Amino acid sequence: MEKTYLLLGTNVGDLEENMERALRTIAAQNIKILKKSKIYKTKPWGFHNQPDYLNLAVEVESDFSAAELLGIFKRIESQMGRRKTKKRWQPRLIDIDILFWGKHVIDRADLKIPHEQFYNRPFAIKILSEIAPDFIPPGRKKTLSELCAGEDNEGVEVYRD
Repeated sequence: MEKTYLLLGTNVGDLEENMERALRTIAAQNIKILKKSKIYKTKPWGFHNQPDYLNLAVEVESDFSAAELLGIFKRIESQMGRRKTKKRWQPRLIDIDILFWGKHVIDRADLKIPHEQFYNRPFAIKILSEIAPDFIPPGRKKTLSELCAGEDNEGVEVYRD
């Protein structure tokens, strides 16, 4: 079993219900939810002319490969009503990103682990460091809490415990 770290995000519709529905659906796929962060309100990243996001980090465990997990999460996003567009960083009903899958590094066209934008997103480092402060990402020498200490976390605030 591999521990996997996810980041969920939403900025369209009933944001708290979107998070809860995604978590229920993930758990129903034989994916064990081990830890959840607080829910954070964050400023949009990439394309700024859109509503703020709610984000949540989750530690899960399963027997699925990273590719299988990606397929499951894409299916959940689609079932919940997310529509893919050619434009990146647009408003979305739900986004489920695989940040880390154990200590593995995967570099495929359809799957990048660690998530290819993780180190460019201070909010992701901050939120994940809440549930995995001592995790040392593959290829790094610092823990998430050490990485977080050096980041500007302006625009990241606790929305709900």
